[in-house]
Amino acid sequence: MEPKIKYNISGLRGVVGKTFTPPVLMDNLIAFSRYLEKRGYHKGEKRRPKVFVGRDARASGEAASAYIIGLLNLLGIDVDFGGILPTPTILYTVKNGGYDGGVAITASHNPIEYNALKLAKFGGYFLFPVDVEEISSYIDMPVLNFPTYESIGTTKLISDAWQSHIDNALKNFDKDIIKKANLKVAVDFCNSTAKIVFPHLFDMLDVSYKSIFDSINGTFERVAEPNFETMQYLSKIMQKEKFDAGFVFDPDADRVAVLFEDGKVVSEEYTLALSYYHFCKNKAGGDLVVNLSTSSMVKWIAQRFGYNVYYSPVGEINVTMKMLEKKAVFGGEGNGGVIYFPVSNSRDTVVAVLFILELLAIEKCRLSTIAEQIPQMIMRKQKFETTGKFDSAKIEKIKYLFTDHGFNIQEINETDGIRLDFKNGFCHIRSSNTEPVIRVIYEAQDENSIEKIEDLIPDLKNMCK
Repeated sequence: MEPKIKYNISGLRGVVGKTFTPPVLMDNLIAFSRYLEKRGYHKGEKRRPKVFVGRDARASGEAASAYIIGLLNLLGIDVDFGGILPTPTILYTVKNGGYDGGVAITASHNPIEYNALKLAKFGGYFLFPVDVEEISSYIDMPVLNFPTYESIGTTKLISDAWQSHIDNALKNFDKDIIKKANLKVAVDFCNSTAKIVFPHLFDMLDVSYKSIFDSINGTFERVAEPNFETMQYLSKIMQKEKFDAGFVFDPDADRVAVLFEDGKVVSEEYTLALSYYHFCKNKAGGDLVVNLSTSSMVKWIAQRFGYNVYYSPVGEINVTMKMLEKKAVFGGEGNGGVIYFPVSNSRDTVVAVLFILELLAIEKCRLSTIAEQIPQMIMRKQKFETTGKFDSAKIEKIKYLFTDHGFNIQEINETDGIRLDFKNGFCHIRSSNTEPVIRVIYEAQDENSIEKIEDLIPDLKNMCK
């Protein structure tokens, strides 16, 4: 018998009909129901556990959500279903609606044949590692009793969860100054959840917009991940008209890449960097938490304004946990994710877009001009397959490799693989959370330094087999 597929820190994702199947969903949702019952946030109110559920727009989401909601009801859980919604809106609603948990049915930037579950707990947080471990321990337990007809849950449709999300986010920004700026943006909705929320946000702020990939029809008209190649579609639109910025979303809208006013395609790292720059220069400011693969642009910003940068292992929940530990309200990941605790406890593109719009309105100059205030970095990413364990012995070899080739290592962090910081850049080498590969992310301020790191890639590949 094959081992049961269990939820992990990256969620439960797989190919529909192969690894994302009804038995897999049943095993994990039964475990989730036990987890909710153990937490018992609902018992003081003498009610059933209550969760909020939403999904992205991929075709398999309709059937998956019907199955998941019905199963949750049969497990004695009440469900509020928001339909097609950004993952940030789902997490926001769990946080602010007093729900015992949440389910986002989305494979995020994975191709259309995938789907996935992202589970949330009370407070609007994704599951912490300790929660994942607890749920995994319940999967192999026998089911003794299911609820009877008297105690099965009910489902209620919620059609306007996005409104509360927008309204609360706007309380943290100057709505009037954005409206007065008469901004115009270009938007790539990726045929999915961003289309549900952002037209309303732009209308409320008098921001005019032109959009592409804006029909919700169950498929994606481009590769789902916002990256250099997929951003080219919006870039071509922007080169023909005058815009202030461009926004490219992924299917569940927890990530957004920013394009400059002329359609120039830049690193998705600029979403976080520009948002944090605005937070420090024009708003309250504060310490920052990012994952180890994030561009050192944010480190420069923090040092300029007198704040600290704290690093976590890769993974959104790792950033969130470090933010709680360090009492930071601002964090994120360089892939286009901004976390701002006054609104949400997860990556939130509503917040990210508002940071960029308010920055433009206050600075009253082009986005590319603002970006010139931040040192420009060159970042490259590579990956290669591995069958072995990325252990301490390999990490020691990597240290010697860089030292022997003349790198002046200023800092070393081994909490997630190894990150080596140099005077003008870094190199982060780690095992992927979702694939049997080693990821190498490296950055520098000039091509010569980049090439110096790239000369070591063949050696790194051999070391990490």
